[in-house]
Amino acid sequence: MIKKLLFFGLITMSILSCAKPDKFVIKGEIKGRESGKIQLMKFADGGWIAEDSTTINKGKFLLTGKADLPELRFVTLVPQQMVAQFFAENGTITLQAYNDSLTKTVVSGSKSNDEFKVYQTELMSLSKESQGMQQRFLSAQQSGDQDGMKKARIDYEAMVQNLSVYAKNFIREHKASTVSPLIAMMQFGETASAADIDTLIKFLDPSVQSSIYVAELKKIADKKRATDMGSMAPDFTLPTPDGGTFTLSSTRGKYVMIDFWAAWCQPCRHENPNVVALYAKYKDKGFDVVGVSLDREKDAWVKAIADDQLVWHQVSELKFWQSLIAQKYGVTAIPCTFLLDKEGKIIAKNLRGDDLANKLAELIGK
Repeated sequence: MIKKLLFFGLITMSILSCAKPDKFVIKGEIKGRESGKIQLMKFADGGWIAEDSTTINKGKFLLTGKADLPELRFVTLVPQQMVAQFFAENGTITLQAYNDSLTKTVVSGSKSNDEFKVYQTELMSLSKESQGMQQRFLSAQQSGDQDGMKKARIDYEAMVQNLSVYAKNFIREHKASTVSPLIAMMQFGETASAADIDTLIKFLDPSVQSSIYVAELKKIADKKRATDMGSMAPDFTLPTPDGGTFTLSSTRGKYVMIDFWAAWCQPCRHENPNVVALYAKYKDKGFDVVGVSLDREKDAWVKAIADDQLVWHQVSELKFWQSLIAQKYGVTAIPCTFLLDKEGKIIAKNLRGDDLANKLAELIGK
């Protein structure tokens, strides 16, 4: 009997030892900070909330949480300094953060984080290229070098296309990873159609279909259906810089581009000279532009309008990403544009550079 009890006891211990952890524990250390308060942030209900918090003791801290599937987490020093971002999954995770650098973060104990790191490395490389292109564009703009501005813009668009191709290949090779729907949301949430997002979701492995990022992709797709090609653009009336209001439907009878942008958005500012030139060329031939800013500060918004010589209609709720109109249009990244026909129907999305020029030439004539 004793032998049987011992045998069953060993089996029970074996089962328990192999049981999947129902939470994660982060054993962390932060270089350059001996004390302070630290928080673990998670995405929920459309925003970031604190999942756990603790104090730093001699540079070390312990945080806990739960993730039914691997999910992105931020670690922030109170009040708002982010010091680490990583994928968390149930189990023990070791995290080495740095007080002065988000990119130095080292995480072990998470397969998903290893996959995410691969993507981040490529993203950082392209980001450095982007910074160089931005500097070239600004230098050319300051000197009035139109050819230099155009070359920098073409190079930037090529870099964006390279990132898109890389993201597609990553998702194809990691369809059973919850990193993939997050990347899909970040990379294609704005540019892909509702049908394309539906197809992408179906491509992902069944094991990740309950991911919060798949749920967000479905929400994005549902919003996009309201602004599908051929749909009537949702009407709006919003404040103008001078304190008045402007209504989108007042532009009926013209081809209209709704341009979601912001003073803080460098890609938006890079595209502005192209739109300025096209507006000057076609404004007397039935083309109009409505700029919808996602700024928060009116002074920054008004200054950018003046600096970039944006002489078309400008409106803003000054609510950043909480803009109700941006949400209604399913805008998740900027720049984002919608081209409307004379009846107010959406006929094209996210046309920039030569693509926008060619489309206007087709619609209005050269």
